[in-house]
Amino acid sequence: MFITSRQNPLIKHLRRLGADAAYRREQGLFLADGRKLLDDVLKSGVVPCQVVAAEGVPLPQLPDAAKLAAVPAALMDAVSPLESPQGVLFVCGIPAPPPAPPRSGRWLLLDRLQDPGNVGSILRTAEAFALDGVYLTPGSADPFSPKAVRAAMGATFRLSAGFAPVEELLSGPLPLAVADMGGGNLSGLENDCIVALGSEGQGIAPGLKRKANRILSIPMPGKAESLGVAAAAAIICWAWSATARK
Repeated sequence: MFITSRQNPLIKHLRRLGADAAYRREQGLFLADGRKLLDDVLKSGVVPCQVVAAEGVPLPQLPDAAKLAAVPAALMDAVSPLESPQGVLFVCGIPAPPPAPPRSGRWLLLDRLQDPGNVGSILRTAEAFALDGVYLTPGSADPFSPKAVRAAMGATFRLSAGFAPVEELLSGPLPLAVADMGGGNLSGLENDCIVALGSEGQGIAPGLKRKANRILSIPMPGKAESLGVAAAAAIICWAWSATARK
């Protein structure tokens, strides 16, 4: 199928998936972009329900269940929600959310993180260090937005992630550790635990901090007062992984 009109129903559908989190949830679908990411997704065994490629862009062998459409390059630029489209868009189903409350495992809780790039980067880090998944509190950026999906570099398709109320998460047996200023060091983190990181501008919500069993702080001998949340998450996940290997 070759599409040239912006008014085509499929094009309108793709644009809404890229721009509207509520529409993504309603449809149970999300939009991703890029040939490299498509290759990665197919190797992971995930089958896109729709692939749209600009004319002349080479594609991998697609499963029979994946519908394919081609568009002019100019239309691809207009449809993609990203500033630098890579010539391929594809649609996948939103995976099932992680269990709430979790009964075991290592989980991150992202409290009101609003930058989708940070959310995606943390998903990538969590997968790299073999965490079980990532929860987000309401008010956080959608992990299935195009910018978050691109930053996650395929982790979106393999790592359990989703929104959950704090009360529901903490009703289970796992202790809560909160990353914040003035806490203890990172050693001795339990293998079965939830670690919370706060929003870029406001940090951890006071109510969530009060429920913590432990406060964690990253030792910083230099002059910087704090780290970006994605960098902090990477250090905490590394330390947690090192503890788990002992």
